[in-house]
Parts: sequence; C-alpha cells; structure tokens
Amino acid sequence: MVTAIAIPLLFLYFYYLTRKERKKFYNKWLQIGKVAEESFVKGTIVGIREKTERYYYHYSIYIIDLLLQHENEKIAARIQFPMTDSLQKPSFQIGETIICYGQWKNQLFLFATYQTTSTVSKNLVYNIDRRHRRQGE
Repeated sequence: MVTAIAIPLLFLYFYYLTRKERKKFYNKWLQIGKVAEESFVKGTIVGIREKTERYYYHYSIYIIDLLLQHENEKIAARIQFPMTDSLQKPSFQIGETIICYGQWKNQLFLFATYQTTSTVSKNLVYNIDRRHRRQGE
C-alpha cells in the first residue's frame, strides 16, 4: 500500500525537477548570444573557424571563432548563437577589418555586435558630415 503511493510521488517529484531544470537550460540557451558591451576590439581577420557544439540534450549552439590581428597583436574573438530555425549566420571574410563590441572572458573576447569595414566607413562619413551641437543649442 505504501509503495503504491510512494512510487508515483517519486515519479512526479523527479518529473517536476527535470522540467524545472529543462526550462532553466532553455532560457540560458536562448540568452547565449547576448553579451554585455563593455569594451571593443578592432583588427583585421586572419583566421575563421566555424563549429557547432551541443549545449544541452537537443539544444545546440553555433560558434564562429575569429583570429584578429591588430598591429603585431593577435586576438581571439568569438560570436555564439543558439541553433534555431530562424538562425541567420553572419559571413566574415579573411582580410576584412572589423570592430567587435563585447567583453573579455579569460583570453577570449566574446562579442555580439560588430561593424565591418564598409559599415565603419559609412558611420565615419556620417559623423563627419553631421553638424555637432553644443549642449545649450
């Protein structure tokens, strides 16, 4: 009699724990590409490596590792996305100059937003042509 009550309760308890854990990992998986913009890195792309990693059970993430060179310094930068049906991967080319906005994690620069050479030059032209106002105007 006790086992007829205890076993279903144990099943329900572990089902509840599993469901709670799965929701937590699903939310973390969706937030994987969001990185705080604390600093920026500028450089020319020397190497590109794309890969897919398993995050949690059937959730996967898509990772693009860039090797940037600024003067004599080489910087490893990474952008990550959750693998969803609506994923649009950015395309990078070797030799392209890029500015990445993100944060440092150990020796790796994680970024979510970036500007390529063409976008940077358009913004510079826009900033030069734009009339700057003083605070009182």
